[in-house]
Amino acid sequence: MEFIFGSRKRRRRRHCPLLWAGILASAAVLPSFSFSQEKTKTLNIHRLETPPRIDGLVDDACWLSCEPVSGFFQFDPVNGAKASEETYVWAAYDQHFVYFAFLMKDGQPDKVWAELTPRNEFEHNDSITLILDCYNDKRTSITFEVNPRGVQKNSVETIWKSEAAMREDGWSAEMAIPFKSLRFSAQDQQVWGVNFERYIHRLNETDYWTDVDRDLPKLQQTGEMCGLSGVRPGYNLEFFPYSGVRMSKWEGAEDNKAAFGLDAKWGIQPNLYLDATASPDFSEVESDPFIYQLSPYENYFQENRPFFTEGSRYFTLSSGDEYHDEGLSLFYSRRIRDPKFAAKVSGKTGGFGFGILGALNKEEAGDSFFSVVRVQKDIFKNSQVGVYYAGIHDGADRNQNVALDYNFNFKDIYYLRGMSAFTFNEGVSNARNGIHQLQFQREPDAGLQIMSGFQRIEDDVAIRTGFIDQVDIQSFDLMTGYAWRYNEGALKRFSLDIGGRVDQDSHGNLTGNNLEFFVWTEFLNRLEIHGGLELGKSKYQIVDEGDELAWTADFINTYGGNVDFSWERGGFLKEVSLEGGWEKRGVYNEEFTAVSPGSQLSVEGQLTLRPRSNLEWSFEGDWIRQVVEATGEEAFKGLAYETALHYQVTRSLFLNTRLLGETREDQYSLDFLIGYYFGAGNIVQLSFKKSERNELFGWVGGYSVTLKVSYLLRI
Repeated sequence: MEFIFGSRKRRRRRHCPLLWAGILASAAVLPSFSFSQEKTKTLNIHRLETPPRIDGLVDDACWLSCEPVSGFFQFDPVNGAKASEETYVWAAYDQHFVYFAFLMKDGQPDKVWAELTPRNEFEHNDSITLILDCYNDKRTSITFEVNPRGVQKNSVETIWKSEAAMREDGWSAEMAIPFKSLRFSAQDQQVWGVNFERYIHRLNETDYWTDVDRDLPKLQQTGEMCGLSGVRPGYNLEFFPYSGVRMSKWEGAEDNKAAFGLDAKWGIQPNLYLDATASPDFSEVESDPFIYQLSPYENYFQENRPFFTEGSRYFTLSSGDEYHDEGLSLFYSRRIRDPKFAAKVSGKTGGFGFGILGALNKEEAGDSFFSVVRVQKDIFKNSQVGVYYAGIHDGADRNQNVALDYNFNFKDIYYLRGMSAFTFNEGVSNARNGIHQLQFQREPDAGLQIMSGFQRIEDDVAIRTGFIDQVDIQSFDLMTGYAWRYNEGALKRFSLDIGGRVDQDSHGNLTGNNLEFFVWTEFLNRLEIHGGLELGKSKYQIVDEGDELAWTADFINTYGGNVDFSWERGGFLKEVSLEGGWEKRGVYNEEFTAVSPGSQLSVEGQLTLRPRSNLEWSFEGDWIRQVVEATGEEAFKGLAYETALHYQVTRSLFLNTRLLGETREDQYSLDFLIGYYFGAGNIVQLSFKKSERNELFGWVGGYSVTLKVSYLLRI
């Protein structure tokens, strides 16, 4: 079992692989769904002769001369109720921009909460969000969000203007979005899907312009914006040249160099992009977290490089990496460690989603070439089928992987997902090289919950382009429960779940089984308390004399439980969480050649303080201890920690510092970054990184200092 820290994620319910009987029984009673909705809301947009000044004040003549839309509905906490506060929206356009103005009334304006953060990084702030479905196909959208401090957040990195202002009766905001930042058809007359979302922090309330049923797909419940005429998206050709210098010293060896590179982005067609990078520099990317190696399986590191994270949804499978806790993916971009050149095409056109990537990776033994092709087709109202190819070629060796996957979504409550994949390696047997997954899930916001599935990964599977943490496994899962939703009082949602799993190797031999019980509690003030119990038995994979993984002969009884508490409060005490767990389980030796009955105790906590709206400090620590049952000997003990400080001096100037460390090997990493934006997309950054570990004769490590300037050229 690996122990990851430094990039804490919000825990989500595990989607388990399922029992075939549960799948067939549930599929047999699936109803035929149709979406019956009230008459669609319409926003009529008008053309301007004189554009508004984007200052957030909403006092321009163009806004005073037209009627706004209003009448928002609650999405949460009381779905379908009238919004607690009034919201008004105006819209207009000219040849180059589409404009929106917003007035958010608030009976307690002194309690409007807004942070001054880097772009895209504020959470649980009062905010207003524009949702545009430019094809009005109810499948794809782009969002633009702004908080009362004028900080932007968007679903796709692009350029747009916005400002916000506080008022005696609430707050207001304005947006100007270039048509060249949007993707839409070339028709002269345009009808776009549109919706507006408002979040009120002090009430923990989310409102929409349309009455959005939380048990139906949100995008299929948007309104329409009519009146656009004679506008074009433009070429949207962007170049990001950069230059930089780096000085580094590692264990006595110095390395000083200058670097030049270029990133480019081109909108080939509406919603279809070509990205390319030559001599990319990732010096500003944060250091990886420390990971304790507590099992013989490879550890997973999160991707933080912008070239690979942007548009990554077009390279995921409908089953696997997204639904099994990152335990399986055909393409794992961290395999491309040092790309000389990389290019990708990603996006959607004609109901097809595309993800095509090629990268030349620099390696000591010779360069390798990665290629990925992902094609997905939208079917029905909200479902997809797709094919996937990922391969690597480095000299005489070649690894190729193919998959067929599908995702059927009925009424946003019932899901049937699955895939079949096969891996091919030169000089290796392909007799048992298959991966098969199937899931059925019924998970409405309230009511009966069902999750069931099947997973099989055969013993000849080897994916050099991707990530897989374990092979020679087969599992059947079934979990059911019930969720209650409350519209009054402090309690918001409560659910009970019970489930079981049967584990086998890929030949059908039993390797374990367990029974699980979970309690999930959510309160209206964003407080969550969860807990669970588990009882079962398990075999483990160990490293044998041939340096291969083999199953142990004996079972080890397993049982234990955990409780976690989290509160995303906002304000000075922004977030606090604590989790503790104990389990009886198998404990590995340091070489992973043997496993013994033992126990594991773990405690994990996080604290985030925001003493000012532009200053944030956080600390998180994870402590774990393993003991061998027979001798009482301590097999492992370690504390991993991270502390970070972010100071947003202005919207353009920021400072970040981050310290990671761990006590087992006595090592640490320090990151410091100062950055300044001098115009949209233009930034100068100075970074310092230092890493050291404590060895027998003292501290060993090194540091690097990098100065980098990036500039945006847009056509």
